[in-house]
Amino acid sequence: MKKNRLISVAVLASITAGTMYAINRSINLLANAKASLTNTHAQKYEWRFGDIFYTVQGQGKPILLVHELTCGSSDLEWKKIVNSYAETHTVYTIDLLGCGRSDKPALTYTNYLYVQMISDFVKNVIKHRVDIVCTGTSSQFVVMACFNDNTLFDKIAMINPESIVINSQKISTNKRLTKLLIEMPIIGTTIFNIKNSYANYRKIFHQKYFSASNSINRTLIKNYYDAAHYGTMTSKYFFASIEANYTEINIAHAIKEIDNSIIIIAGAEESCINETIAEYKAFNPSVESVVIQGCKHLPQLEKPKDFVKELSIFLG
Repeated sequence: MKKNRLISVAVLASITAGTMYAINRSINLLANAKASLTNTHAQKYEWRFGDIFYTVQGQGKPILLVHELTCGSSDLEWKKIVNSYAETHTVYTIDLLGCGRSDKPALTYTNYLYVQMISDFVKNVIKHRVDIVCTGTSSQFVVMACFNDNTLFDKIAMINPESIVINSQKISTNKRLTKLLIEMPIIGTTIFNIKNSYANYRKIFHQKYFSASNSINRTLIKNYYDAAHYGTMTSKYFFASIEANYTEINIAHAIKEIDNSIIIIAGAEESCINETIAEYKAFNPSVESVVIQGCKHLPQLEKPKDFVKELSIFLG
């Protein structure tokens, strides 16, 4: 009797695992078959940890646009402003390693990994001191890259950067266990797919990214969903590193020491943004700031004209 029960449990577990794998595989295949991530200016930088997708347009002083550090982010974050700057600048957009159309290797993604990546990209691809615009948590590794070698970067514009207090959080035992769970073959992929579902990205846009619901459309949400699932089923490793805080770092000392021109471009509806701006100015009084009304986390997508106006004033 006991033996039969064990056999039944084993069979049920096998069927469940097989079903989960089939669903995960189907999600990945369907997302790639209907992917909306196309760009006629696509190029590839063969970096030591994987190929990096990037675009380059225009002619003039170079600008590098670096998207938010999330699974759904890609260079499409800049699609509404690229042409405005390509008229007077050489504009580079990039899909960070683990994101969008860049490779998504099965490794631990750390802040220093992106410091290396962005520095190597400027040295080997742009080959010129560059103005850099970055969103949210990407501001951390941009600041650290500038702190390590300020000859690579000129002006820095940070869009709704994360609080310095928040990005000082350490990696706890629970966070390490979370990372191990997400990296597991079947259950981890299932967790990734749930957290990066179309419905969840729609929720994120309504709750965090945009202030006005009528500005959110299906194409925008699909861009993020497709970016998260693009390529093979290894996107979960990047997701696991983010969830476990491996991409976080304390930038207090760096922001205090660098002497580059820095501006924070904030959405008026972004949560706690005034406190965040005050934090940065407390460490570096020369940090400038401007607040764009009627938008939240992604003003470059929600209020592109106002964003271009304010960034252009800063870049000169």
